[in-house]
Amino acid sequence: MAHLALTLLGPFQASLDGKPAKGLNSDYLRALLAYLAVESKREYPREQVASLLWPERSDQEAHNSLRFALSKLHSALGDRRAESPFLIVSRTHVRFNLASDHWLDVTEFERSAASDPPGAGGGQKAEIERMITAVELYRGPFLEGLSIADSPAYEEWMLLKGEEFHRSLLAVLERLTVCQMRAGETGEAARWARKQLELEPYREQAHRQLMRALALGGERSAALAHYETCRRLLAGELG
Repeated sequence: MAHLALTLLGPFQASLDGKPAKGLNSDYLRALLAYLAVESKREYPREQVASLLWPERSDQEAHNSLRFALSKLHSALGDRRAESPFLIVSRTHVRFNLASDHWLDVTEFERSAASDPPGAGGGQKAEIERMITAVELYRGPFLEGLSIADSPAYEEWMLLKGEEFHRSLLAVLERLTVCQMRAGETGEAARWARKQLELEPYREQAHRQLMRALALGGERSAALAHYETCRRLLAGELG
């Protein structure tokens, strides 16, 4: 059985045994696979999935589109002859097989980003390493560049999931900045504070963290200069 790796933080990527998966040549196929993989805790009625992706088509047309898409996915993923397929499809339901040989960046990101992940240990150093792993996994916005314009419900799902991951990343970066300052690594703390500001330029907590990291690192002039930059930014944009 091949190993499937799905990367959804940033542009969609799928690989089988380390090689790009072939046949996933439409946004609808990628959208269907991504949805089932992320929402894998339960199975879904075929009608629900069909109406999610093809809401403007008749029930029969949407059902046929889903059947065709599932057939294409089975072929692309090598499910037809697999003992443990990635997708489990019945006449009425469809779900992603959590027991299959797969890796999902979203799952690993959530595990690494958790403030107290199950089974975690090793102290502050291990915590910092987990948080850095989460930051590295976040290559960009969730399903960046993918669009299902005919399905407002799917677009809304992508938007909400994307906001959830974005907030998680900011929380990780904030904790990481604090941990690095506590460890005396003021240069690293400043780096992660700047990363927060790349994502949200008006994040006051990140501005404060950056100024503090610079000051603690002996860069008093840089801290004062950033204070002035922050003051002008907030005054100009937010009054």
